[in-house]
Amino acid sequence: MSILIYKQRHRHPNQKKTPKCNYAHIGYIATRPGAVKNEGMRHGLFGKLEPGEVREFSTWQEAARLVRGLSYRRVNMYRGIISFSPETAAELGLTDHKAWEDYMERHILTLAKYNGIRVQNLQWVAAHHNERGHPHIHVVFWDKNQRTMVPFVHPSIPDKIRRQLIRDTFAEKIQAYCEAKQRAREQLTAAAVDLVDEFEQYMERLHPSEYKRLRETFGHITDDELGAASLDGVLSADGLARFIPGLFALKEKMPKKGRLAYKLLPEEVKAELDAFISSLKTDCKYIGDLVNEYADAKCQLSMLYDADPAHVEEQRQKGIAEADKLIANKVLEAIHTMLRKDRETGSFEYAEARKAYYTERLICEILMALEQNAVSMGMEYDDCQKAMGGDLSKAAKKEWYLRHKDRGMEP
Repeated sequence: MSILIYKQRHRHPNQKKTPKCNYAHIGYIATRPGAVKNEGMRHGLFGKLEPGEVREFSTWQEAARLVRGLSYRRVNMYRGIISFSPETAAELGLTDHKAWEDYMERHILTLAKYNGIRVQNLQWVAAHHNERGHPHIHVVFWDKNQRTMVPFVHPSIPDKIRRQLIRDTFAEKIQAYCEAKQRAREQLTAAAVDLVDEFEQYMERLHPSEYKRLRETFGHITDDELGAASLDGVLSADGLARFIPGLFALKEKMPKKGRLAYKLLPEEVKAELDAFISSLKTDCKYIGDLVNEYADAKCQLSMLYDADPAHVEEQRQKGIAEADKLIANKVLEAIHTMLRKDRETGSFEYAEARKAYYTERLICEILMALEQNAVSMGMEYDDCQKAMGGDLSKAAKKEWYLRHKDRGMEP
């Protein structure tokens, strides 16, 4: 396991949902549990959109709207993440928000260089997550003057970035390691490339338990979302354990054949699924907050059409119902996976660790889906407010209204 982990992905610029997903990702890294907030703000986003000092944005939406606009022009939005073990982060002095800002500013040019982005065209935003077990930083960077769409980045690029970050971050350690082996100082630069693998092996032997722990905790980070959250800071191990019996009890009561859909379930099973969803919202505060956030955003949007309290409350209940349906679908997807595993392996025995794995993965997927829905509804409100507020011509407003009139917001 490397002393420094670097991962990089990007959504295909030509996919229809890419602009909205890139917008949602900025909101995710800026506000999710574990994100270290800027002083006096409700988010932790910082970066550089123009030459000068690193700045902390007054709102994360400021950068997210720029990212969304460029995404519509097929500009690649590269998502990177740099992670250390807690011990290594402390050794490097990465103990507060300012230290992480300085670290990212020092090393962002490495990410740009290996992705073919010129310094004068580079823009980036980042957020530091101080999660238990693997403090890390998310960065989104792009070429503001990109002319050609890049649908694929070879896996060797992130690996080269990781190796260069190691050489730059641990230059003194590598030098001391060389000197300990009586290598001449003038050979350091040339030898550093070949020494990275040997140095990492040396560090792993030196702190085996540290790297085992980092490997286990960092394993929660998915390749698709680059940090789509372990449950650290959202739900304790005891809290997670409360949901395991309910999930597996539901699995046993599901139809073993046919399509697994909410509307096709027996009424008594529907009632148990509804109760399970209710317990998720009650016992996991973050899930409950996300449902309320989505419902609030739906209310705000509906008030642009009709501020009557009865209409607004109707939209709130619709929002809660939509969020509950999303959660129900995620639960049924997880149960479908478990039933398929049962069929593949005959009488499948679920060890406690495997039960916890399925339950944790389910809750993570619910969190990601709710976060993205809440952000998407906020985007819809911004667009609608702009359309209704006078930035568009009368004809453009009429066209916008006709396109959106069937969304269920109008009276």
